[in-house]
Amino acid sequence: MNNKHEQEKRQFKSLFKQKGIDKFASRFQVLEAFLKLEHHVTIKDIQDQLRQDKINLDQGFVLNSMELLCRFGFASKIELDDKETQYEHRHLGLHHDHMVCTKCGSILEFKDEAIEKLQLKAADVYGFHVLQHKMEIYGICSKCMEERNTIVSLHKAKQGEKLIVKGFEAGKNMRIRIASMGLKIGDLIEIVSTGFGGQVVISTRENRLVLGKGMTEKIKVQPFERIKTFDHHRPRESSDIFESPLLLSQMKTGQEGVIQKVSGESILRRRLLEMGINRGSTIYVEKYAPLKDPIELVIKGYHISLRVEEAVNILVENVRFKKR
Repeated sequence: MNNKHEQEKRQFKSLFKQKGIDKFASRFQVLEAFLKLEHHVTIKDIQDQLRQDKINLDQGFVLNSMELLCRFGFASKIELDDKETQYEHRHLGLHHDHMVCTKCGSILEFKDEAIEKLQLKAADVYGFHVLQHKMEIYGICSKCMEERNTIVSLHKAKQGEKLIVKGFEAGKNMRIRIASMGLKIGDLIEIVSTGFGGQVVISTRENRLVLGKGMTEKIKVQPFERIKTFDHHRPRESSDIFESPLLLSQMKTGQEGVIQKVSGESILRRRLLEMGINRGSTIYVEKYAPLKDPIELVIKGYHISLRVEEAVNILVENVRFKKR
């Protein structure tokens, strides 16, 4: 027997009778069905539970009852974009936030005391008194990431994702159109918005581009994930160090950094390693060719050239402008 749920039922009886809420017995049945369900549920889920309990209540009545449960603090409503409204238990004195998968719609509850303290600290800095708050982090859950192919078509990407352009499966004319927009292999892009008649708005190098569905189906991309082992709390020597790690293809002329990882297909990776491009080596971006490809680099005192599509496979940390 869940003592917390029994407490909720006692408070429900006291409060709803005190306020003279109509159809008390039926509304109590809705509460009982709701308390039997865990996590986040829809009106349909609650009706299914009622039917299992051999209780038949109108959908409008169940919805109205859940609105009352939210009003009196027994439930919380979760409304996420175009998703169906969901409800969760609201236990007094307990708070949590949500991570929402934009692919499968799953919702993960989490609580982080450090984040809670930072929110209060931020409010205090601005002289703001916090009454209530909620945090919703949107992304892709681990299960969906595991199921996803390494390289996908751009039209399958979700809003907010950061991706690397890996190739174009397009004819000559479309390749020319793509090139005229300034989009090329190796570019880091972010999905700004999707869903407007199949169009996708992306950002690249501080520019916004609007791409039609036909074009996004031909552009192949790979998710860009920062390496989790990088220690962001490591002491830094100078304020000119940029957020890293970065892909070598993202670095600017005059910047240098330390190679953290070399990836790519076995033949390419072996060639890069033979050129001296290996973990722990310092690499310097000397200049870009007029069309931004290839990149002229200096490593271990040698001058080498790499195409942007090759530089995408090299991750660099401690990126900074080289002092002259």
